[in-house]
Amino acid sequence: MMLLFTNPVFAESEPGNAIDNGVSAEKNEQTEESTFRDFKNGMNSSLLSLLYTPIKVNIAVIGGVVGGVAYPISGFNAGVSKKIWSSSMGGTYLITEDILTGKEKVELFLKKNKKTKK
Repeated sequence: MMLLFTNPVFAESEPGNAIDNGVSAEKNEQTEESTFRDFKNGMNSSLLSLLYTPIKVNIAVIGGVVGGVAYPISGFNAGVSKKIWSSSMGGTYLITEDILTGKEKVELFLKKNKKTKK
């Protein structure tokens, strides 16, 4: 039992170990901060996804139905339906850690159609 309490004292009394202990303590603090930040981002992404995903799925389902109805109404013009489907069904369905940290862009409710010029 006494060795457990005296062992750190012996380690600090050696000149090389005193510096290493300070560096390792600093690394431990950085690791703890990184772990806490990862945990916090994971929890936030889970909670935000619980709120966002059902709304996004409902918008996609409604867009699918509206696009399906628009197809025969527009004279069987597939372009009209595809615009409705791509704007309502495209985009982000889950909020991830990369979105929260800014590494990835989020396309919330409506995905913008990109027109390519040739």
